[in-house]
Amino acid sequence: MKSDIEQIIDARVAVVFDDILPDGGSDARSEVLKGARDLVRTVWISKIYNALPKDKTTIPEYFLDAELEQFLNETIEECYSVIASIAERAKDQFS
Repeated sequence: MKSDIEQIIDARVAVVFDDILPDGGSDARSEVLKGARDLVRTVWISKIYNALPKDKTTIPEYFLDAELEQFLNETIEECYSVIASIAERAKDQFS
């Protein structure tokens, strides 16, 4: 599945997660960002497939880009909450 929405995931995740990523251009920052992108992409695709009818309908036949983007927005919010919580606990534990 390649939609216009899928093309913007990396940039959107980088912007949204910037405040909880480790400072600087470190390897840790890159790894956390990669993990966040992978998590968002996986959850997003799962949401889409769970919402599809169980027949053989394909994603482009069933969803408009606006609907795919709404799934992405919801996914980013959910994933941000989880990762921010983990980051906060890690800060508390290691400070």
